[in-house]
Order: sequence, then structure tokens, then C-alpha cells
Amino acid sequence: MHELEMILVPALTFGAVVAVIFAAGHYFAAHSRVQRRLTTTSADLPNDQPLLPLQRFVVQYFEEGRFGVNDTQREKLRRDLLKAGYFSPHAVNYYIGARIGSVLLLPTLLFLAFTLAPGRIAPAVEIALISVTTLIAMVAPDAFISRRQRALAVRYRQVFPDMLDLLIICVDAGLALESAFDRIRPEIAKQCPALGANLELMGAEMRAGRSTIEALVSFAARLGLDEAGSFVTMLRQSLELGSDIGDSLRVFAEEMRDRRLLMAEEAANKLSVKIVLPLGVFIFPVILLVIMLPVIIKLMSVLR
Repeated sequence: MHELEMILVPALTFGAVVAVIFAAGHYFAAHSRVQRRLTTTSADLPNDQPLLPLQRFVVQYFEEGRFGVNDTQREKLRRDLLKAGYFSPHAVNYYIGARIGSVLLLPTLLFLAFTLAPGRIAPAVEIALISVTTLIAMVAPDAFISRRQRALAVRYRQVFPDMLDLLIICVDAGLALESAFDRIRPEIAKQCPALGANLELMGAEMRAGRSTIEALVSFAARLGLDEAGSFVTMLRQSLELGSDIGDSLRVFAEEMRDRRLLMAEEAANKLSVKIVLPLGVFIFPVILLVIMLPVIIKLMSVLR
């Protein structure tokens, strides 16, 4: 048993260090690429950008085909990562690396804690805890992506009416719809960088030759919002029927502002229910202690 631990501890330690490097590289690389996309237009980007050493390593050793990820699964992962705000072309590789790294890191750290702890725990308990930790590490990346998607969806719904107001101003000033989206992108990026990156991708698709409707449909699919789908449907009808886009945007923006107000009122109404648990756990026991402590002290002094 001692010889086995002498072999496993260095190997698992190395795996833990590699997993930490993957996680840190994933965060900093994704952040830097999003910032570059927001500050630089597609026309200004060089044709072939050199990959960083970490990016080159991830792309080479965490290629989708190595782990049995087919084209359908890759496209689904790509869509999920775009909805979560990860716009890097190597986001799928980073996701695979992060998932493998988490499966290696968390059980390894727990095993090292058991090995280096002064007191020994029963082997059956160690195996059970390591197994549970492994299961948590397997589902943690998907849970994190889902949480990011929900958080971004809330932020998109908050910024969407402001984007429509800016579009109305640009369209009323005489700009075409494509030029209006390009004009408002820097302003939207200041409020919501992820939405600004989605607008940049939509503009790049239009410049690459896709029609306005196709680019808008792709934009709505990346956002994953019902409001975005309704927005695209409204623009499609306006373009096909030849109606005034400004009037259609004005009506839709008013509906979006009303919906945002209803969401704020709903969140405010939920506060009274959410505050019950903190009050019951933290506030009421303190108040009860402050009230009862003098009585308890007096009773103890009388009994003495």
C-alpha cells in the first residue's frame, strides 16, 4: 500500500497542476479574445494570428476527434458555449480540457488531503467521498455553462430595450438596418460586452455575404431568447412587406420596456418570500437571545 501511494501521489499531483493551468488559461484567453473582438473590427484583424503556447497545446491535445465528439455534438457544444458568452473559436477545446481537468483536479486534491491528513479515515469512506467528488466534477462544467446562460439571458433582457431605442434613433436618422447595427454596437458593448460581441458576429456574417434575415436568425439563436425570436420575426415581416421599420421598432420597444418593468416588479415581489429564511436563521435567534438573556441570568442568580 505504501509503494502504491508513492506512485499515485506524484502522478495525481502532476494532474492537479495541469488542470489548474488549463482552468487559468481558459479564463484569461477567453477574456482577452472577447476584449479584442469588442475593440477591433473584423476588417482590422490580421488573417493569421499566432496562437499562444497554451492555446496551441489545448488545440493540439484536446481536439474533438480525440475524445469521440462528432460534428453534431460539436455544433451543439458550440451553440451552448456561444449562449454562455464564450466566443473563442477554440471554446470547445477549452471546454473539453476544463472538463477533463476538473475530473482530475478535484478527486486528486481530495486524495492528497486524505493522504496527508494526520488521522486516517476508513478506506470505504475515502472511496465513497472520492466517487462523489468525481461525479460532481463531471457535472460541474455543464452546471457552470447553464448558470452562465441564465445570467446572460437576464442581462440580455435588461439591455434589449435600450438596443431597440438606439436602433430607432439610427433608423429615423436615415441609416439602413445594417448600418444602424454597426453604429450602435460600440454603445451596446459598453453596457453588455457579450451582446456587443454577438452584434459584432452578426455584422461579420453580413459582411461575409449572408443576408440580413439569415444573420438576424443566427443572432437570435445565439441569444436564446424568445424576445429575440419575436424581434427577428417582426423585422422579417417589415422587410418583406415594405412597412416602416421605425414604427415597428417603436411598438416592439414599448412592449419590451413593459416586459422589463413586469420582470422588475416580479423580482421585487419575490423579495418578501426570499427574506424569510435569512430572518429565521440569523435575525430572530439573535433577537430572542437579546430578550431572553437577562431573564436567564436573573433566574440563574435566583436559583443560586
